[in-house]
Parts: sequence; C-alpha cells; structure tokens
Amino acid sequence: MDDEQFKRIEELLLILIRANIAPIINAELCTPKMQKLYEMTGQRSIKEVAKKLGISTGKISAIWKRWARRGLLKKEGKSYKRI
Repeated sequence: MDDEQFKRIEELLLILIRANIAPIINAELCTPKMQKLYEMTGQRSIKEVAKKLGISTGKISAIWKRWARRGLLKKEGKSYKRI
C-alpha cells in the first residue's frame, strides 16, 4: 500500500468513528460550557482553559479522562486531543 491508500483508509475510519460517537458527543456536550471546553481541548493548556471557562483544573482533568474513556478524546503525551 502506498501513502495515498493509507490516508484514504484513515479518512474512512475517522468517518466511521465520528458517526459512532455522535450520540456520545450530543450527550456530553449538553451545555454551552461543555461545548466550549470540547472546542478548546487540544488548543490551549489546562490552566488557560480553566481560567477562560471558570472551571477548576481538577474538574477539567476529570472531564477529559471521562471523554477519553468514552472515545471523544485521545491522549497524546500529557495532553488530550479531540478525535
């Protein structure tokens, strides 16, 4: 397989993953604050997110861990990234 085939497989897998996690996303992102937290995940540090949203870093960490368990995030090193 060449790189283009691998990229196409990755694109198709992401489509399938997103379709399967859509109900989970809708359940977890039921408030504007949770939606903003999800949007900011992977783009800002936990301290910046906490300050901007008025949520403690401990609470954000717990939410991110729950979201990772439910398949909404993936852990990369010490940070989380959206799927």
